[in-house]
Amino acid sequence: MKKFLVLAVLILASAAVVFAQAMPGWESPQSAATQGRYRSAADNFIRPDAHTGVSFDKFYAMTSFANPGRAQLGYAAKIGGLYLGLAYGGSFWAGYTPLNYTEDKASWPGGSDKTFKTYDSIDFGSGTPENRFAILLGGGDMGFRFTFSSVGHELISLKDDFAVASSGYYKSYEAERGAITPQLAWSMTKGLTGNGIQPWATLDLGFVKNYSKAEIYDNTGKSNGVNVRYSANYVEPKLSLGLGGLIVYKNDSNFRVTADLDYDLLLRLYENEYSYVDSSGDYKTKKIKGDFNGTTFTEKTYHDHLITPSLAAQWSGGPLAVRLKLNLGVPLTGAENTVVTLKTDGSGDFADGSKKASSFTVGFNPNLRLAAQWKIHPKFTLNAGGRINFYTGSQTTATIEDNDNYKKVTEPTGRTNNILNAGLTFLPTDNLTFEVSTGIINGNINVFDTNPGGLLNFTNFLVGLKF
Repeated sequence: MKKFLVLAVLILASAAVVFAQAMPGWESPQSAATQGRYRSAADNFIRPDAHTGVSFDKFYAMTSFANPGRAQLGYAAKIGGLYLGLAYGGSFWAGYTPLNYTEDKASWPGGSDKTFKTYDSIDFGSGTPENRFAILLGGGDMGFRFTFSSVGHELISLKDDFAVASSGYYKSYEAERGAITPQLAWSMTKGLTGNGIQPWATLDLGFVKNYSKAEIYDNTGKSNGVNVRYSANYVEPKLSLGLGGLIVYKNDSNFRVTADLDYDLLLRLYENEYSYVDSSGDYKTKKIKGDFNGTTFTEKTYHDHLITPSLAAQWSGGPLAVRLKLNLGVPLTGAENTVVTLKTDGSGDFADGSKKASSFTVGFNPNLRLAAQWKIHPKFTLNAGGRINFYTGSQTTATIEDNDNYKKVTEPTGRTNNILNAGLTFLPTDNLTFEVSTGIINGNINVFDTNPGGLLNFTNFLVGLKF
């Protein structure tokens, strides 16, 4: 009875984030096919908690191509008692915006001739460059990983006099978009007790960029200073902590039940620039604890907490193995937005009748992950998995502070959906591994179809080597 009481408490008070220690943006075909319940060496070699489970004598290496524009590369070796893992994932130099220009001697505003560049455009393109690098060091029953991620990040910085074919003559221009996120991850590599408890932590520091500012010449060659067109940057620190799993039941017939506890804290810190015109008609720049979208100034605060109770079970017998995991996600989010009207001197001020809006949202997002592996042959394993999102809903309490203060509660609405995946692991030799996952989408199985959604549409292919 005592065991079941402990189990009930853990189900209600514990959490698990499935991919918390995975390299950001990466998952092997085997893991993808089983909803993360059966990872392969291609996942574990770069995980602080699981790298010791990758067996090799000299080195381990892998490469994966999920689509023609993205690659994943990995390498691991042992140097004395130190484990070293290296990984890269991304699109290399693809997706970045090219800035095409011509350079010639021509008339410059004000009447003089000079040599300058004329750009076709200085707007960002539609591409989304993506690059991630990771290094993992392991030893002493611990693993430490540093990851640097750049997703959609581009910077355009032009400082010499130049022209743009469609918008005139510039003294300078600067724009930036996308996210840069360094992450530090730590974990124990074995349980602190006979029943588990393998604590871990990750710390992300996301820098999200979205701004544009320019200094433009008029027809006489005069500039009125730098004009911030929009500025909506923020820093997003995120701390994740995990218990690492506690075995609450096991027997001699390969059956085990595990509970876990994870917690995420995410903040958004805003500080942006805006421009205003002073009494002399020139642009001046000041800062705001919020953002400026080009027309509206808004002070902002934001914080998010995630608690996701979970319970996992696994069983194996002969060629068949099954696993399941129940996650009970409880996100708690608080936000506050205040519209600001500027004074004539450019400083911020709350306008009469302006609205200060705050909100607090409580969500409940349970999901069940199911997975199975069937060893059809000693060299072939069929992987299958699915996820059922039982209910994804939230309740928001919003307070609007103005002359007629009021509070509004939005009742939760939810929906149920499911996802189905499949794949194959092939071991032709002890040193070579192939993994593939298929294109099944939301349970829509077209057995002989090679198009997206078809069982014969292989969306990810991986090759692993170990010696």
